[in-house]
Amino acid sequence: MENEMHGWQWYGTKHLQVCPYMNGVPVYRDGMLPYLYTQLRQENHVAITFCGQNKTQDEFVSYFDRIKTLQVLCRVENDKNLKPIGFSWLDSPIGIDGARMVRAGMAFFGGSAKTKDARDVSRLALAYAFIDLKIDVLHGYELIHNIPARNFSARLGAKQIAIVPNCFYWEGKLVAGRVMELKKEDYLPKFNEWFEKQEKP
Repeated sequence: MENEMHGWQWYGTKHLQVCPYMNGVPVYRDGMLPYLYTQLRQENHVAITFCGQNKTQDEFVSYFDRIKTLQVLCRVENDKNLKPIGFSWLDSPIGIDGARMVRAGMAFFGGSAKTKDARDVSRLALAYAFIDLKIDVLHGYELIHNIPARNFSARLGAKQIAIVPNCFYWEGKLVAGRVMELKKEDYLPKFNEWFEKQEKP
């Protein structure tokens, strides 16, 4: 099945869609990056999303313009328009095809984080990373007290592999960070089984 999966449009169901932020996709339009930032800022989630870095809007936009690996995670509305409910990204790749690791991040807003839609569109985003971007291992870094992030990652199959003392700066002091790991070889068989049961566009 893996060889048959290619192109961003594959990473969707009837109700959810992963859209890489690049030319040729519906989410690549003026104002999208400031919109995503504003949603996080309104919910006071900027600092916790970026492990203590309370990015300004300019820093947020500059960061994603630089790394060019943002995916906008969308719900497909009844009129077929895409409504962003979160975003994911990859950074700091090392290795080559067949042995490539990246740091990964994911965020949701508008009350979506605890929903089934968030979990399901996250599954699609991870598949996009493993298949189209040829990633073999994902590492997610989280603030030690961000228990919801730990639980969310675990539900997707990630495993805690390390606690790093004094890793992040949070509210005036250094705090520990948690490292979660997800491997392609462990993830894709379960994803393929799940995806076969989903209603397609």
